[in-house]
Amino acid sequence: MLNLLITLNEDSILIEAMYLGLNEYYDQSFSLINQVLSKNPTSIKAYLLKAVILDYRMDDYGNNIGEDEFFECIDKVIKFSSSLLQSENRAEGYFFIGSAYALRAFRYGKKGIYAPILSDIINGIDYLNKALEINKELYDAYLLLGLYNYASDQFPSFVKFILRTGDTKKRKKLGIEQLEIAAQKSRYVNDLTKYALLEIYYRERMYNKAYETGKELIQKYNHSRNIRWIYGKSLRALGKWEEARVVYEELLYLILDTRDFDKYQIVLSSYYTALSYYTLGKYEEAYQFLNFAYVVILENLNVKELLKLKPRVENLMKNLERYKG
Repeated sequence: MLNLLITLNEDSILIEAMYLGLNEYYDQSFSLINQVLSKNPTSIKAYLLKAVILDYRMDDYGNNIGEDEFFECIDKVIKFSSSLLQSENRAEGYFFIGSAYALRAFRYGKKGIYAPILSDIINGIDYLNKALEINKELYDAYLLLGLYNYASDQFPSFVKFILRTGDTKKRKKLGIEQLEIAAQKSRYVNDLTKYALLEIYYRERMYNKAYETGKELIQKYNHSRNIRWIYGKSLRALGKWEEARVVYEELLYLILDTRDFDKYQIVLSSYYTALSYYTLGKYEEAYQFLNFAYVVILENLNVKELLKLKPRVENLMKNLERYKG
């Protein structure tokens, strides 16, 4: 009974840590995770969640800060889960180990490093499938299985050959179906899966689904920059420019408040705010945001990423010149 109460308390803390992490309150999220680890240094769920949030933060910040700790967490998940394979909780053991392998493979894949990921992909998929063979209702496993199947057509040819991916179009369809199951039925990763689906729906030009998913996520995670970037693209694709204007303006102020050193994100969010105002026929407001973006570029001409945005900003500025005054 005591062990059950401890587990329930740990779960509630980690669920809150997941919420804070996806809402990009990273320090608070890690504080809760470390609180769990201070009481239970072998908590598999805590290490797995820490790896997930570290990966999410690296994507958000566009850097590799925290990558060494990410790999350490993955190693600990695999180490501490091994004993579960001989217990009545072996389905969870397979799930944890499979998730760890899959997360590490995806981390390498994002970096374009494919040689080390082959064994991780094979092991990850094998362990996750074994977990589902034992417990068909372990729907959390469908998140990483779904991502693997969806992403299989993006693998280099030699990886596809070794993994025998087969018809990648069918795999993509299966992957989306698996992700939708995880979004609806998983115990822990439903919102994380919806975030993945938001990006996939946009890529697949399923804009209405992206719109509904993004709208739901923004209401819950109203501090998130990551969600706004993808949601904003979906709104533009649907021609919902007033909603896009709100999203990009909020995004700009969030970046200025939390990441004022990231000049690229400042310029890009300011540009899309200006573009939204321009499309809505509000030219004075558009000029204010565009001029702000242009000033940031001129003050940081040594930043290559900003120089790539400069022609786009200047083209919109030329169009706005006709409406000034």
